[in-house]
Amino acid sequence: SRAQSALTQPPSVSESLGQSVTISCTGTSSDVGRYNCVSWCQKHPGTIYDVSYWLSGVSDRFSGS
Repeated sequence: SRAQSALTQPPSVSESLGQSVTISCTGTSSDVGRYNCVSWCQKHPGTIYDVSYWLSGVSDRFSGS
């Protein structure tokens, strides 16, 4: 059986309106698997995934790195 991956994000992030905010995500190479990538999902339509590859529908206000 596979071990459960454990990535850590802050419980919340905030910034003044109009300012950029960074959401960090930390873990180890064993947490992200053989492709060394992490998927980011929004609760709204559109998905940020595999670092900086984008699906349609993601607002230009979001970026991945």
